[in-house]
Amino acid sequence: MTKNLTFEAFESEWLIDILENDPSSTEKGHRFSKKLVGQWFDFDSDSVSPDDIVFCDGAGDGGIDIAYLQRGDDDEENQKEGDTWYLVQSKYGKALQGTNTLLQEAQKLIDTLDGKRTNLSSLTENLINRLKTFRTSSSNKDRVVLVFATQRPLTDDEKRAVQDIKAMGKSRLGLNFDTESISLENIYQRILETTKASNTVKINITAHLVP
Repeated sequence: MTKNLTFEAFESEWLIDILENDPSSTEKGHRFSKKLVGQWFDFDSDSVSPDDIVFCDGAGDGGIDIAYLQRGDDDEENQKEGDTWYLVQSKYGKALQGTNTLLQEAQKLIDTLDGKRTNLSSLTENLINRLKTFRTSSSNKDRVVLVFATQRPLTDDEKRAVQDIKAMGKSRLGLNFDTESISLENIYQRILETTKASNTVKINITAHLVP
């Protein structure tokens, strides 16, 4: 991608394989979430350990489209960083209808984690059991993060709603709960920054310097 490529042009190119062969709305959403999350976390979903990623979207998903476990590494002082479960709620295109959509989906997910929903698929039930064990044994370094993944960035009202959801989640589920939002524009900006850095030219000069 060149530095002159606009976001609109990037978006059109990025969506080509999402729209290929005229898929159903459900399949579009599945393709969108899988591609966006994979690029944001910089992994190939086909090569990630099955223990670290779960695709739940569908009937009985409990408000979770994708669950991804990012395991903490050892830091410079040889102390282990915390592990993070990212629980992704993806909304492609017009599936996001303002703050009400965010609040409804968040309520569904928080109820699921809090054991208040029972109409779950077997896949989601297994995931919730893992998350229950994770939350019970977690340290203050571990986190459970609800991620809203959207095509366009959230509006200011939607961002405030996400902050309200964070407060509600911490109250219901504990202080390790957090929220984030990502969009296709985040991927675009990251690529621009990477391209800019790779275009930087460094020239070594041999010189005799005088104070």
